[in-house]
Amino acid sequence: MSDHSKTADAVASADAVAALDWLSVLFARPPGADAVASHRRGPVADLMTRLGGDADLAWGIARMRAALDGDEDDGAAAAKLERAYGLTFEGIGGPRTAPPYESAYRGAGPRRLFQAPTAEMEALLDEQGFTVAADIGLPADHLAVELALAAWLASAGGPASAAMTRRLADWVPDFAADCAAIDRDGFWAGAAAALAALAVREARLDTARQDDRT
Repeated sequence: MSDHSKTADAVASADAVAALDWLSVLFARPPGADAVASHRRGPVADLMTRLGGDADLAWGIARMRAALDGDEDDGAAAAKLERAYGLTFEGIGGPRTAPPYESAYRGAGPRRLFQAPTAEMEALLDEQGFTVAADIGLPADHLAVELALAAWLASAGGPASAAMTRRLADWVPDFAADCAAIDRDGFWAGAAAALAALAVREARLDTARQDDRT
């Protein structure tokens, strides 16, 4: 086994899968008070500590933690994150937004939703026997849905996982740049930055794995 393969295998860890799972839930909806408590001093805080020790993810995780470090109680902190979520992703503060949909970044027109990426993701979900629950109400190319599929595929490995990672790496960095320009508090910008770093690195390592096999 080459050094490249050893590095790639180390990165494809339980924490990488846990990070995708965690971020999937996080980008689906802002955390409530109980979830904020877990981010501050519970199981999610432990995961963030481990991820923060990764040089590629450290900056994004540090921004998230700084945004959680205020004096507010968990409920007040949750309300603050909810406001920032609305401003950043839903355009509540005006037209400037970072839409968490692949179509907005890979579609035929700027910021247009429900384009080819939505249909592509519907097909990918169908291939794996999944559908988006009606009560969730998210299109198939919403970041939360893509991350949930990526986490499931990563736990199994294989070509489908590598393709999903490359898919994320193709658009999440642009999404993260928009988040950085909008989210002044830094929690959502940090989450997007950490995700972008993880996706780009995993895509690069997937390419290295393929090179080692040839």
